[in-house]
Amino acid sequence: MTSKMLMFHVPQDQQLLAALGEVTLRHEHLNHILKMTIKSIARLTPAEAVDATQYDSSRTLRERIRKLARQKLGEGEPLLKLQALLARAGRLTEQRNVLTHGLWAKELDGDPGVMGAPGELRPLPSVDELKSLSKEIEALTEELNLARLEGFLKIALEEKSY
Repeated sequence: MTSKMLMFHVPQDQQLLAALGEVTLRHEHLNHILKMTIKSIARLTPAEAVDATQYDSSRTLRERIRKLARQKLGEGEPLLKLQALLARAGRLTEQRNVLTHGLWAKELDGDPGVMGAPGELRPLPSVDELKSLSKEIEALTEELNLARLEGFLKIALEEKSY
């Protein structure tokens, strides 16, 4: 088994870099709404929620929401709907992580790609693929925010309040 020589690679395509930047920004919006979901479930102020989750990863935020929601909501439709949203968030975060934490590189005489796992150099994403991922993240962020502000999560939390 021979290892191939890799060189670091930064694409010069400004549209590609802009689309990657948008994915990163949209993902941070999702993380913020995860923090605000913790705020809503735990009945915290926004500042308390941000302080309490300051260094939490996306995975930690999702796990905390699951735990708090199970305690506050109990088993049932609202918990299952929330868990479905969190599962989608997890899948989108994984896609984003490969792009932002993977090694953007180029084989010595080959095409550039993104290395997510050792020895696995995937082709660079297209601008359209990045824009699609960004839109998926944006849509999920809006759906989760709507659920906590006026949708099923808000209603379920109001029913469980004493």
